[in-house]
Amino acid sequence: MIMTSKPQIYYDATCPICSNYIRLVKRKISESDVEYLPSGADARDFKYITESGTVFTGVSAIERMSSDFPSILDCMWMLPPSLKTVGLKAAYKVGSAVRLTIAKVKRGCNCGH
Repeated sequence: MIMTSKPQIYYDATCPICSNYIRLVKRKISESDVEYLPSGADARDFKYITESGTVFTGVSAIERMSSDFPSILDCMWMLPPSLKTVGLKAAYKVGSAVRLTIAKVKRGCNCGH
């Protein structure tokens, strides 16, 4: 476990899907509350590390982030409150499928492997 001063988000900065997702998240979670860490070839999936050092990846990272920062659920404004986390996880899964396609087409985009 790694102790951090604030939560950290790791993402593949070379991937357009990941970069756009982070741009959206930054509208809801300030950089004063979370450390955004752009990665490159070593980013295999979206990663969220809590202040206590617990590491979450992929869908679990999205679920934990929505618990720690409920404001990101506003992105799912069209869904009833009880389905917003489910909707956010589903959107992540769709994005992951697109990232897999991009990774096959564009070398250097390693996320979603």
